[in-house]
Amino acid sequence: MSRAAGDRVLGLPLDRLFAIYMVVSATALLFPHRPGYWPLLLALHVLVVVVFWPAAPLQRAATSAGAGTRSIMRSVLDWLPLLLIPALYTELAVLNRAVHDGRYFDDAIIALEQVIFGGQPSQEWAAALPNLWVSEPLHAAYLSYYLISFGPPLLLFLRGRTAEFRFAAFAVMFSFFAHYLFFIFLPVQGPRYLFPAPGGELANGMFYQVAHRVLEAGSAQGAAFPSSHVGVSVTQTLVVLRFLRGWTPLVAVLTVGLALGAIYGGFHYAIDAVIGAVLGVIVFAVAQPLYRRLEVRRGSAAA
Repeated sequence: MSRAAGDRVLGLPLDRLFAIYMVVSATALLFPHRPGYWPLLLALHVLVVVVFWPAAPLQRAATSAGAGTRSIMRSVLDWLPLLLIPALYTELAVLNRAVHDGRYFDDAIIALEQVIFGGQPSQEWAAALPNLWVSEPLHAAYLSYYLISFGPPLLLFLRGRTAEFRFAAFAVMFSFFAHYLFFIFLPVQGPRYLFPAPGGELANGMFYQVAHRVLEAGSAQGAAFPSSHVGVSVTQTLVVLRFLRGWTPLVAVLTVGLALGAIYGGFHYAIDAVIGAVLGVIVFAVAQPLYRRLEVRRGSAAA
């Protein structure tokens, strides 16, 4: 039985991108400092690849299911990579230790920061402007990262704009994956791990406290360069400009505030934010041709 590519349940562009990332990131487990439970991690990576870049028998089984079942399966698979971001992020500290055995490259970034900016903005900005009226809006913008990351795909999904939702999800996951590979193979801790956080009056701010609690609860060591907060937000700003233009001013302002807040709050080096922004633009520029490259063409579905 042959079905058109439009009826295909498995193996869409985001599925294939996810599978590619899981293969590439799993190469960290080939290094000698891998954890003792590395076979379990490898098995989970292999499972994702099998599901998201399926062999023909699995593809045929999914395609032959009823229309309602196919629709539910496809919706779950559309959202699953996004929902797995916390787990993928948590895994980064394990993978970069497997490669580098706890070595981080902050010294190189700090030296480059000194050359480019003539100082250390992540330490100097808050000290120069120790005011709540500066700190709180910037910390609030920094926290908007979660809204920026997941809000546009959710809005497109709820509006029934399926094709645009899928591309938006593809672009944001591509941005996450691009940053995550840096975190695995070129880990940088960031100033938060090496220097004291801005204190004094700033520490009394509500958004300041929430930001620090969120990071203390879920940050992954070695995930600073380039800033995924900035890069993903820049990618999403461009996605919003394309598909949700009315929301562009808000998302753009939040993204700029987020980038400044990442430095002011001592969460990232300034160069993390700059390179993150550049990478975010590159990802968006590459996302469209890559999406088309990974798209299943009509007539190419499994028989």
